[in-house]
Amino acid sequence: MSNQPTSGKEPWLAVILSTFFPGIGQIYAGQVVRGVVFIIVQIALIFLGGWLVFSPSGNIKQGIILLLATILVTIPNIFDAHRCARKANSADFERLRKSNKDPWLAVFLSQILPGLGHLYIGKWWLGILLIIIWVVANIVPLVSILILIILPFVAYNAYISAPVRRETSKKLIKTICVFLIVVPLFSVVLAILLRAFVLEVRYIPSGTMLPTLQINDRLLIDKLIYRFQKPQRGDIVVFSPTDTLIQQNLKDAFIKRIIGLPGEKVEVKGEKVYINDQPLQENYIAEAPDYQYGPVTVPPNSYFVLGDDRNNSYDSHYWGFVPRELIIGKATKRYWPPDRIGSLK
Repeated sequence: MSNQPTSGKEPWLAVILSTFFPGIGQIYAGQVVRGVVFIIVQIALIFLGGWLVFSPSGNIKQGIILLLATILVTIPNIFDAHRCARKANSADFERLRKSNKDPWLAVFLSQILPGLGHLYIGKWWLGILLIIIWVVANIVPLVSILILIILPFVAYNAYISAPVRRETSKKLIKTICVFLIVVPLFSVVLAILLRAFVLEVRYIPSGTMLPTLQINDRLLIDKLIYRFQKPQRGDIVVFSPTDTLIQQNLKDAFIKRIIGLPGEKVEVKGEKVYINDQPLQENYIAEAPDYQYGPVTVPPNSYFVLGDDRNNSYDSHYWGFVPRELIIGKATKRYWPPDRIGSLK
């Protein structure tokens, strides 16, 4: 093993940096303006696409297209980062770089598949062992966590095991390994916080909300909206089971439509729902209700909810009202299946 003092920009290091975020590799290669442009474009696509997807007034189809466009930016950006670093180098450094196994290519391959970088540098048994561990990790969830923990060490070992390490870039491997720890950890923490306080996804397991929602529809649930406004009539809401439902051993969240607001009188008669003695106009139900109910007054800070498939829904006319504190959020968008993507009404 030898250390080479010749300086230059490492193309595969530029690629690794650009996998963290487009444009960073170009900045490392000395193309600062080019890198900043990539960064601005990517940030704009993420924020605009995210707003269109998650905002109640946004167009989810356009948002998904913009978010997919971030991938279209990332892929050519990786190739561009490699090209920028290569063009910044002298012919001598490029000959030196290509004369032996590239340590940064070993690190990059280790990011794609643990063990692949070791196979590249000739560490066959270790490479095969790491690939086997990765295969097992995709079967056993606890091992998956282990892979996230050891990945930085795998990348570092691939680097130091390569036959050539150049002094000018050797100090960066520890920084890269820190990023390999921080980025997935940050992503996991961010996902947990978003799901807990902002947004979560749900699927529809039954037909009680037909025809509005079909079985296996995938929805976005806005958990932030009711921090700024009260639930409104017509909102499709996800809520935790009430005490009555828990006593019936029903523990999963429900999804229904808000019909009666706090203090309102609700009655179902003559195939119509009446709110404060006024018939409710409903163009979203599967068929008119064939039962009689009420009149009842909705308690303070509670809501009366019904399924859109009125005659096949286990809802408030069976088990009562939903307290405000049990409402998880409002279903705002359907993102699957593709032919039904759009806002919910």
